[in-house]
Amino acid sequence: MVSWVVLANSYVELSVDVLRQKLDEVFPGQFLPPRPKGTFVVAGPSPGQFMIASAIPGDAGIFLLNSVPGPYTDFSDFAEAITDPSLLQKVKAQCCWLSVDLIHRSTTDEDAYHFIEQVLAKLAPADAAFLVHPSKLTTIVFDDDIRRRFAKGEQILTSP
Repeated sequence: MVSWVVLANSYVELSVDVLRQKLDEVFPGQFLPPRPKGTFVVAGPSPGQFMIASAIPGDAGIFLLNSVPGPYTDFSDFAEAITDPSLLQKVKAQCCWLSVDLIHRSTTDEDAYHFIEQVLAKLAPADAAFLVHPSKLTTIVFDDDIRRRFAKGEQILTSP
């Protein structure tokens, strides 16, 4: 699974228009003006859920973005892999999550991570605390260094 999840205590409220604007700040001229094919954003079936199609070379794929005002531990059992009691307590205290998942491959995992990481660098709230890789069951602190590296396209974890 090509995905990252950011845990925080702040909910990231998005609409199609707001998300499109934020994505265009990361990828200038790619999401604005709105277009029906190529690179575009549509609302998903649930609030806070969006499908993002990217035809951007080096950042191509179809992605699902979720912004959820609830604990990720209600959705995933990832925390069972955390052995440090202090870290586990802090992770369980986070009450919101934001994820971007690859749902249709256009190129490589590396390209998909490149897109996902830049989007999360832009959208993660200021109080983002942890970064979870759901299939690898890896949880690390989400700090300014991670945000900076993601924004620059410097991957921190490669595909399996």
